[in-house]
Amino acid sequence: MAGAIEVHSGAAAGHDEKLSASVLEPLVDRRIIYAWGLAALFWVTWGPWAGFFTSLKFNFPWLLGDWFATLYGPMRISHTQGVAYGWFSTGSIAFAHYMVPKLCSRPLWKPGLSWAGVILWNIGMVLGIGGVHLGFNQGLEFAEMNLLADVFITLGLSATLTNLFMTIANRREPKIYVSLWYLMAGMTWTAINYIVGNFVAALPNSTGANSAAMNGFFLHNVVGLWVTPMGASIAYYLLPVTTRNPLYSHKLSMIGFWALAFFYPFTGAHHYLFSPIPDWVETIAIVSSLMLIVPVWTVLANFWGTLKGRWDLFANTVVVKFLVLGAVYYLTTCFQGPTQALRALQPVIHFTDYVVGHAHLALFGVFSLWTMAAFYYMIPKLAGREVYSVGLARLNFWLTFFGFLFMALILWIAGIVQGHMLINNTDWPDTLDVLGFYWHIRTIGGFLMDVGMLCFAYNIIATMFWGKPSANPRLV
Repeated sequence: MAGAIEVHSGAAAGHDEKLSASVLEPLVDRRIIYAWGLAALFWVTWGPWAGFFTSLKFNFPWLLGDWFATLYGPMRISHTQGVAYGWFSTGSIAFAHYMVPKLCSRPLWKPGLSWAGVILWNIGMVLGIGGVHLGFNQGLEFAEMNLLADVFITLGLSATLTNLFMTIANRREPKIYVSLWYLMAGMTWTAINYIVGNFVAALPNSTGANSAAMNGFFLHNVVGLWVTPMGASIAYYLLPVTTRNPLYSHKLSMIGFWALAFFYPFTGAHHYLFSPIPDWVETIAIVSSLMLIVPVWTVLANFWGTLKGRWDLFANTVVVKFLVLGAVYYLTTCFQGPTQALRALQPVIHFTDYVVGHAHLALFGVFSLWTMAAFYYMIPKLAGREVYSVGLARLNFWLTFFGFLFMALILWIAGIVQGHMLINNTDWPDTLDVLGFYWHIRTIGGFLMDVGMLCFAYNIIATMFWGKPSANPRLV
């Protein structure tokens, strides 16, 4: 299989050269990718800025008045759903429509299905997030959007999944590259997980510890069985085509894939240690969480191996900067997540800002950075234009880098401080007085991140329509 991976990484590179020479490359449907991509760029401005205003409310509760739609609860949900489903999910699906035809040497099976998918998906997002601001909330973590929105999202995902799967099934390439393994798994797992978390968990008889266990399964698998495989598919595609090196090891990529598939579904209960959920279930979740070191290390070993001899790209190329920084944060997540699941550490960090910082580390620090790299790589080739502003792309990188670093570090410090105060029986309101200083810094970091995302969205849209025409856009 090592030989096969060289064929596939080389094939991807060859397709990109053809696309550079001709914007009208027949394998890729630019209009569909633009539709998904522009939707993602809308949500990448909505979701992060909803988070910024939410963070302000920690220190200024009166901000935006007492209108229900702008209270902390709806704003926080609008932020999480807007980033996870609106930005990352929509953006990764956009890149999937670029990646799949290339790796299969076959145009999309039925483009109409993807058009239906992007329309249904975004109708569902508008209904769901709009409904949250109007007070329609299922009351389930990460599954707050109303059932009508869930129906549209499920139908949109199903139409898109069918189109991509049938394209892969009718591929001309004999081997399936690892990016397609992760893509197919992520979409299959999510089709199941989304139904369980949003429809089954909402049934009237799903209450108490059973509801908590089911929501823990859904919540954690949104990250582990959707965000992670979709993000890994992006990274595994971009590494060979940006470095012009074959993937270091196909066997490692397969070990990582099957380790993720085997261990991640059992980790959700580690959110509910010391709860009425049976101890043996919690123990399985802890052990599975520790074993997640395996899939993470395999991805990182492949990363560093593939970059061998091409580290100059990290200094000179924004796309590779995002890829490498995301990989470093992935390593950090790998150590932080499993240790958080230990019973010895849970009493210190549970119900504190430490967990909030960790959640941002995965969804933003790793996978949002990889998705931005995907857009900086893909859009110039689709548009036949140079990136509108290299300086703006670099500003985007440094703002997100320093902004996230400030925000994550301050949240981890605040969480440890608050955790020890609670262990020492400090009253909850007194801990909040201490945290006010940290929350101010967190908001400043978030502001820098959000400005960086605005730079990103503007730069990509400007590249689509106003970038300098080029038959062979350079890697920015």
